[in-house]
Amino acid sequence: MNRIRAARQAMGWTQAELAARADVSPRTIHAVEKGQQCRQATKRKILTALGVPWETRDEYFPRLRAVRARRPAEVAKAESA
Repeated sequence: MNRIRAARQAMGWTQAELAARADVSPRTIHAVEKGQQCRQATKRKILTALGVPWETRDEYFPRLRAVRARRPAEVAKAESA
């Protein structure tokens, strides 16, 4: 389960209540709970509303995986397959 959703439910809040406390839209909370990315400022607002220390943000908002650029030889090989 999404850590933001779990923390919100542990507080007994609806998405709308968390949105109001974090000063973001309910749509933003819904998107975050679905795993979509958001701005750092939005993360800070949500964590502050939940009473979660900023230092633990990576537990609540997983970092994006780095994507390695494909080399021209790999592209050519993939296209010929």
